[in-house]
Amino acid sequence: MADTANEVKAENLLDLTRELISVDSPVGYYPEIHAWLKDRLASWGYEMYTDNKATAYVKVEGKDTSKTVMVGAHLDTLGLIVRGFNDDGTLRVRQLGGVNYHSLEGECCRIHCRDGRVVPGQVICEKHSVHVFEDAKTVERTEDTMFVSVIGDVKSPEDARALGITEGAIVAPDPHFESFDNGYIVSRFIDDKGAVAALLDTLLWLHETGQKPAVTTLFAFPIYEEIGHGGAYVPAEVSEYVALDITLIGPDYDADEHNVDIICADHKGPYDWELTNRLIRCAESACTPGRWNTQVCFHYSTDANAAYVLGNNLASGAFGMACMNTHGRERCHVDALVETEKLARAYLMGQGRA
Repeated sequence: MADTANEVKAENLLDLTRELISVDSPVGYYPEIHAWLKDRLASWGYEMYTDNKATAYVKVEGKDTSKTVMVGAHLDTLGLIVRGFNDDGTLRVRQLGGVNYHSLEGECCRIHCRDGRVVPGQVICEKHSVHVFEDAKTVERTEDTMFVSVIGDVKSPEDARALGITEGAIVAPDPHFESFDNGYIVSRFIDDKGAVAALLDTLLWLHETGQKPAVTTLFAFPIYEEIGHGGAYVPAEVSEYVALDITLIGPDYDADEHNVDIICADHKGPYDWELTNRLIRCAESACTPGRWNTQVCFHYSTDANAAYVLGNNLASGAFGMACMNTHGRERCHVDALVETEKLARAYLMGQGRA
């Protein structure tokens, strides 16, 4: 069997994660990330295509072409969408995904207008200063109290509209990617750009080594995971769907930032028993001892379980890198990305099969 574990290069994963995070892709906004992804894949000899739901795919023929499995990591990130204007020209917004407004307060952002213009902004609370408002510290941060303020001379809705901003413009918060000499990464959108990086680096490894996966594999990159339906459609030939996504750290979660964790169940219910056991066997054979575990996750789900729950005829599984401060400025160690890729390679190459 091919050696799948010893060749994962942390620097490759770090560079890919940094590049991916730098490309805006809030829920439903895919033009930039699709262009980046198509170019990168083409440079490795792969052809990217998309379905009508804007999921991007790469198909890799396996040693066994009678079966097709899918591995996926979502391209979409948390964001905001403009729903209207206040009298002073600030923008009323709705959240795209499970936004924690406390984490976003004061953050700069880019407003992607429908005509292609990009306008700088800042996420602020209506009670934005302790020097001005008595209740600045205590007012609840919600969609009714948090706005986007255009960075510029905007004093009215007309001023904002003159810049190209309309209802439906999409807001991308700055990620603030930082990497440290000790291997830690802090950034928004490690969920799920870190997992995308692991799959892309796996594709690069397949290209460079000439390896083939055990069975024909669709690499899938959805754009609607953060609102729950990225995995709603799966091509009919797919019999297994394994999602790579962040995993959790905290009470009930025996993990740290060096870990990859296999998800046995989430709030939608259990993942497939046999497929999950196979992923566990893959981790036993390919991952560093002490750097993997299993989890039961609450307040959480993945595209693979969404696909299963929504009636697709497939088995679902999931795993990914453990992160601190999820849906904020997230943090993990590059070790967690390395272990995630090791597990992805082992699954693809057919390890763990009885």
